[in-house]
Amino acid sequence: MKKWITIIITAAVILIGISSILLYHSARGPVKKEFDEASTRVLNETEMEKIEKTTIYHGAKSYTVVTGEDKNDEKTVAFVPKKKGEIIVRKWADGITKEQAINKLKDEKQPEEILSVRLGHESVGPVWEITYLDEQKNLNYFYLLFSNGEWWKKIENL
Repeated sequence: MKKWITIIITAAVILIGISSILLYHSARGPVKKEFDEASTRVLNETEMEKIEKTTIYHGAKSYTVVTGEDKNDEKTVAFVPKKKGEIIVRKWADGITKEQAINKLKDEKQPEEILSVRLGHESVGPVWEITYLDEQKNLNYFYLLFSNGEWWKKIENL
């Protein structure tokens, strides 16, 4: 009897594991497709030749943000609109770094925990979006212009 219980439990664990893996891949499918389409567009429509990282940014409009290098080995970033539209390309050297953006936030605010730092695109151009918790555990968004690190917008105490 113990043998059958062990076999049934083992089979159930294996089935749950396989189902979890299949569910994960199924859920990631649309994101992977969006990354693949944006990467193909960037390689075909811009001077970027090597892709390093691809992320998604959801602001006023959704963009796939692709970072990589051009033929001169200069680091660049491309903002690919989710809907048809022109790809916006900027040289990485023409903006502030992620670390500089975090330091700007820390100079002005006292974040308890930084949740994420993402590069995105808004009506003002490329921005760094920093999501953080303050000392009261309120959710806050801090936006800096990529070009010069100036504050653009804050959404506080959510």
